[in-house]
Amino acid sequence: MSAMERIPTHIEGLDEKMQGGIPQGHICIVAGSSGAMKSSLTFSMLYNAVLYGETSGIYVTLEQGKESLRSHMANMGMNVDDPRVRNRIAIIDLADLRVQLDEQGMSNRVDWMGQLIKQLTSYRQSIGFELLVFDSLGAFFTLTKMENPRDEIFRLFEATRRLELTSFFICEMTGEDHKQFGEYGVEDYLSDGVVHLVMERHGDDVMRKIGVVKMRHTNHLLGYKPFNWKEDEQRFTIL
Repeated sequence: MSAMERIPTHIEGLDEKMQGGIPQGHICIVAGSSGAMKSSLTFSMLYNAVLYGETSGIYVTLEQGKESLRSHMANMGMNVDDPRVRNRIAIIDLADLRVQLDEQGMSNRVDWMGQLIKQLTSYRQSIGFELLVFDSLGAFFTLTKMENPRDEIFRLFEATRRLELTSFFICEMTGEDHKQFGEYGVEDYLSDGVVHLVMERHGDDVMRKIGVVKMRHTNHLLGYKPFNWKEDEQRFTIL
């Protein structure tokens, strides 16, 4: 297992407990409640993988606008205009397309899953990126009515496998007591890895924790550990 090519998360204290990082080509779910820092943590993995490695990636956003996302991440020290990453990170904003189609009354007639796979394939061929962050599955599911969610999610995941991408799909915790990973409860079964971010409240204090629930082909950290952002090093660290 240790011989597999891996993408470091650059989360201090995590990679060494996960045989060096995420196995290349894996599909990973990053799940948690609102405010758990899912987008920030996942963006940091993409940003630092590009900054310190020979790779490139795209961040597909459906909820937060492109400029808002750029500004938010720049405030954390992750500037996509930095010459070291500028030509190797692309932010794709599907929110604008969604608004335009809604205004034209066309959103219900679009095969969103097919269009998404087509776009990813086009980007892969033209940009040649290797890492994908998709933010978020929940927002995407509001666009499309899926008669068979398991088959459609499998279709999306298999498309990213065929494109030989290492992918991170962000999703909310749902279901009773918010213990379900994703909208349909099959996302975690179909993925190779699940990273779970939780927020624990103690009185007026809130502590964020990270747990690697699942990571195929990897001996990984068990349990949940507190984490925070180290601004001076532009990365997250496990406490």
